[in-house]
This record gives sequence, structure tokens and C-alpha cells, in this order.
Amino acid sequence: MRIVLDMQGAQTQSRLRGIGRYTLAFARAVVEQSGDHEVHLVLNGLLDDSIDPIKEAFKDLLPLAHIHIWTAPSPVQLIHPNNALRYGAAEILREAFIEQLAPDVVHVTSLFEGYVGDAVTSIGAYDQRSNVSVTLYDLIPLLNREEYLSENPRYERFYMQKVDCLRKAAINLAISDFSRAEAADLLSLEEERIVSKSSAADLHFQRLDINEEVCAGMLERLAIKRPFILYTGGSDTRKNLLRLIEAYQLLPATVRQTTQLVIAGRMSLDFLYDIRALQYDKDSIVFTDFVADADLVALYNLCKCFVFPSWHEGFGLPVLEAMSCGAVVVASNASSVPEVLGCREALFDPFDVEDIRDKLLSALCDERFRERMTAHALNQSKKFSWSETARVAIAAWESLLATTPATPRISDRLPNVPQSGQDLEVKMGAYCDAAQRFIRDIIAALDQHNVLPSSDEELLCLAEALHTNVMNLKFIESRQSPV
Repeated sequence: MRIVLDMQGAQTQSRLRGIGRYTLAFARAVVEQSGDHEVHLVLNGLLDDSIDPIKEAFKDLLPLAHIHIWTAPSPVQLIHPNNALRYGAAEILREAFIEQLAPDVVHVTSLFEGYVGDAVTSIGAYDQRSNVSVTLYDLIPLLNREEYLSENPRYERFYMQKVDCLRKAAINLAISDFSRAEAADLLSLEEERIVSKSSAADLHFQRLDINEEVCAGMLERLAIKRPFILYTGGSDTRKNLLRLIEAYQLLPATVRQTTQLVIAGRMSLDFLYDIRALQYDKDSIVFTDFVADADLVALYNLCKCFVFPSWHEGFGLPVLEAMSCGAVVVASNASSVPEVLGCREALFDPFDVEDIRDKLLSALCDERFRERMTAHALNQSKKFSWSETARVAIAAWESLLATTPATPRISDRLPNVPQSGQDLEVKMGAYCDAAQRFIRDIIAALDQHNVLPSSDEELLCLAEALHTNVMNLKFIESRQSPV
């Protein structure tokens, strides 16, 4: 089985969030667990600053020839309506490129990309043969349309088009049992078309033998002066940070005087505006801005407790990361979080500020509770592994192929072509036929979808992108040399 992984989840701004870490770790695990299967990675050449780091991450796992780069005329980000035609063309160029790799399965690591940034994802815009699966993180905007969609009709259209892609996918690989059940209900998907593959934490999230003296420079840089409660993650409304701050302020004064609340990560401008209305001690509540993974691992290890008040998650990766580091963790009793945390007595009602406060008090002051939670964290975190996540995904793909009629491989239909030379202009015979057929089919699809450029400048950009894709597909190197 030839598995092609679309790696844009590790290329866009998502690479700075959980999706980026998830994409890289999952892809590495698939390669490690692939056995006799063949794995290829596909990268978006418009996001070129991410290409070398991804190549570096796989240099010991994959031949460089299994990492492929496609491109298209840019810009394509759909936040600007003038890019719509280029985006439509890029969908076709991307799918045509991937189809030429003759995949048995194409897996999209992050579907909801491309509104901001030059990512492009689609299903069935050009390629009607390949089996496509998608990592399904959550459907939070669909369930909370007033907050996430209604005020921005253009983004709502973009989001709903991606939801339609989920319905077209041969398999949706959900990151939790909760997200699987939620999607099955919302999208009316058949049971066999949605599989829970769970998630895991990267191996560097682990318990370390460190102390505050060793990390004194980091703590000073982050303005952490006392023992601390830690939160890390996003700052949109569902993350529930305003209630967390209120709960912290309800702690006894003696506790607050000795314990800071550290909110790690880059917060949105909207959130930073909202908290201005709160009266809080700026010395007691610390906003670190972005923290590197090395610092985050240290913070998980050093915190007095980790708190996760979100009322809607697809998985809740910070909970697992914190437990992997041996932290005392308390979290909301909502959505997927309980299945990750796996301990009822550590849960609170995310809408009840006093309940959050009481659980924080237990996590800070009840030594027996703390001992139980520390032991539980290390045991629970061992139940999640990237190798198992990859095995579940590969088994789902194998099952899909066993029940799906085989389609002719593109490579089986292409003739052998000469290996020498680099200039398409001088290639003759079979190679010219293959390359010209590839280009001719794309142009026909662009015309059919009314996204063929009309201006000379745009046509030149398209010609350059097609030429680059033909060369990057390595038609020459991938065929037998003539005798």
C-alpha cells in the first residue's frame, strides 16, 4: 500500500500549535509502523520556510525521494476574495500532483487550512480515483456558529466547504472517541467511515529531574517568582480562561500570595482586550506569550498543578502532555477531556467558578489528593502512544482498500521515459507525451472549473508552476532507463 501524507498541518501557522505537533508526530509514527507499506510526504511549496525543518525531521526515516513538493500560483489565502480563482486552480494543481504519485491512500493531516495563509486542501476537485482520509480534530465552529462563523460569512462559506470535504472523505480519523461520536452525529456518517485513532504526547514531554535553581533563568525571563498553577493552550472563548482567572481570584489570599497563575502561550488580541475589564493583580497572574517546547516541558515539571478549564475540545493534548511530565492535573468534565484525564475526582464543572476554585485548592493543598494525582498521571499517560495511533490508522487504511475496488495506478499507465537531461523543452518521445498529457489534463480541468487564468501575467505564473511540478514529480528519475 502506498500512503501519501499531506503535511500542510506542519507547514502553516498550525505548526506553532497542537495540530503542528500532532501532524509531525503522527507522520513519523506512520513511517515507523509502516512495515511493507510505502510512505510518501507531500509538501506545499508556497510554504517554503517549513520545508527544510520537515525534511530534517524525517532524514533518518524516509528517503529524500519520498518527500515531494508541489506549487501553484500565489497568493491563494481566501481571506482575500481576489484570490478565489487562484485558490480554485491550486486545488486542481495539488490534487493532480498527488494523483501522479499513484497513492492507494491520501491522508490530509489538517483539512481546515487556507483561509489565512497559502495552504490548499480539497477532496475531489480533480482526482476522483484516490481514497482520501482526513484527521478529524473537532467540529467546534459548527456547533458554535454564532461565535465562530455567523459574523464572517466568507469564513463561514470556507468552513462549510471543508465540512463537505469531511463528508466526501473515505475515512475520517478522529482524535478521540468524543470527536468520533460528535462527528458521526453531526455529519451523519456511516460507522465504517469514521474511526477513533486517539492521540499521544511527544516523547520529550516526560518527567525530568529538574528544580527551580536549574531553571532560574527561564523562570526569571517569564516573570515567574513563586510556585505556580499552569495553563497552556489557546485563548478563544471555549478555553474558559476568564472563569479560570475568576476562580483563581476566589482562592484564599494566603494561597494567592504564595502561588501565581501562569498562562503560557500566545494569547489572542480579543482575549487580552477582554481581561482588561477584570481587576487582577498583575504580579500574581503571568502571561508568558509564546513558549518553546523545552520551556514548556520544564513548566509542566515545575508547576504546583496544571489546570485545563476548556468546555469543548477534540482531544485536549495539554492535559496528556502535563500528565506525561508527572504534573498534578485538574480539568473540566466536558467533551473529550474526561477520556484523556481518566480520573473523575480530578474533574470540575467548567461553568461553575466555585467548583474550579475548590478543585484548585485540592490540587494545591491536599497532599493525599496530590499524591494520588501524581501517580495517576504517570500511569494514565502510558495508555497513549503514537505507535498505537499509527497502527490504528494503518489498519483503517488496509480495511478501506480491502473493501474498495482497485483503480488503475497512474504510474501503470505511463510509458518508460529517458532518465538523462533536465530541460523539458528538449525531451522527446514518451517523456514528452507523459508530461504533456499531465499538463493538458490540468488545463482542461482548470477550464472546466472556470479557474483558468486569462491575463498573460497569470498564465505565465501558471506555466511556471506546472513546469516546477513536472520536474518535482521526477518523471525522469522514477522510470526505467531505455536500453
